[in-house]
Amino acid sequence: MNKHQSALSGLEFNHLTKGVLLKKIKKSVVAAAAIATIGSMGAVGLQAVHATSNTSTRPDPMSSLIDKLVSKFNLNKADVQQVFDENRTAMDAQRQADQSAKLQKLVDAGTITATQKTAIEAKIKELEATREANKSSMQSLTDTERKAKMDTERTAMEAWAKTNGIDLTKLQGIFMRGHGGLGGPPPSAASSTN
Repeated sequence: MNKHQSALSGLEFNHLTKGVLLKKIKKSVVAAAAIATIGSMGAVGLQAVHATSNTSTRPDPMSSLIDKLVSKFNLNKADVQQVFDENRTAMDAQRQADQSAKLQKLVDAGTITATQKTAIEAKIKELEATREANKSSMQSLTDTERKAKMDTERTAMEAWAKTNGIDLTKLQGIFMRGHGGLGGPPPSAASSTN
């Protein structure tokens, strides 16, 4: 083997080594992008999945997805969980900012007052805390029991709105969470379309 062949072999080796490294880097970038994308889609759909779940034995769908990503891409589970948690936090912050902007438009249009806006924002926080606290108990209810509980919550919401002089039909999209329940159309809109 002459000097040129030896040098060429070294270049080929360097080229092959760089190619392997690039493939590993690309794989990591693709995995991170997949985690971010799936996390975004998963977080949005999570509420709907929980709303349709009717047993408490179902595993958390995000936990299962995290486990699959960890296994498929040989990643650290804590790192993947952190990405999902950060994404959920960012999406919650964006949702709150969007709600606040919608409410401010209603204030600017004279549909609600600034005091009502503050009351609505407080009610949203209260409903979210209650929903989180009752998540597991709601999942263990039968469909009939869950519907009865949601009807009770709807009646309480209507009473709260009446007490605060708020027309729920003017708040389309403000109290939305999943399908039906308090997230469906306001009670008067739902009954007028049926």
